[in-house]
Amino acid sequence: MRVRKLSLSLAALLAILGLPLALIGWNLHTFTRLTDEAPIATLRFERLAPRQYAVELRSGDFCQAQHYRLQGDQWRLDARFLKWKPIANLFGLDARYRLERLSGRYSNIDEARQQPTVAYQIGDKPALDLTDYLDDKWLSWSPVDTLFGSSVYQNIDPDFEYVVYRSQAGLLVRRHRLDTARFENGALVIPIRKCR
Repeated sequence: MRVRKLSLSLAALLAILGLPLALIGWNLHTFTRLTDEAPIATLRFERLAPRQYAVELRSGDFCQAQHYRLQGDQWRLDARFLKWKPIANLFGLDARYRLERLSGRYSNIDEARQQPTVAYQIGDKPALDLTDYLDDKWLSWSPVDTLFGSSVYQNIDPDFEYVVYRSQAGLLVRRHRLDTARFENGALVIPIRKCR
C-alpha cells in the first residue's frame, strides 16, 4: 500500500512538472513554425550607366541565373502567396509562393512619374492554377487562410547581394556585402558560390 501511494505521488509530481514543460515545448514549436523563413531568391547588380543596371537573379536551386536590365535606383520583386491557417501551419504546411515580377523603380515619386520603368514576368503561371478556383466559400472551410500578393524593394547597390526570403506572411529581404577576391596571408582568396 505504501509503495502504491509513493508511485502515485511520483506520477502526480511528474505530471505536475511535465505539463509546464510540454506547454513550453509546444509554445516554442508554435513560435518556430509561425516565424519560419526560407531563402527563395538572390539578386546581384552591375551598374551599366546612371540608373541602369544589369541584374542577376537566382531562384529555385540557385544554380541557374536569369539576367535582366533595370532602370531606376531601386528594385522590386513581386510574388503571389497562399497562406495557410495557423493550425495547418503548426502541422507543417508552409506558405506557398510563386515569383511573378521583377521591376525597377525610383525612390522619388516625381521621377517615378516621368522616368521610364522596366518590368519582367519571371514566373510562369501553371496551365491549371488551383488558386483561380479558390473563392470565399471555399476558403471558409479549407485550410487556406488567404491568397495575396507580396512585394519587397530596396535601393540598388552593386556592392551587395540581396537575399529574398519567404516567411509565413510574405516576402522579406536582407542584404549582404559581396565577398570579393582578396589577399589573405600572401594568398589570393576567391569566394566560390555553391548551389543550395
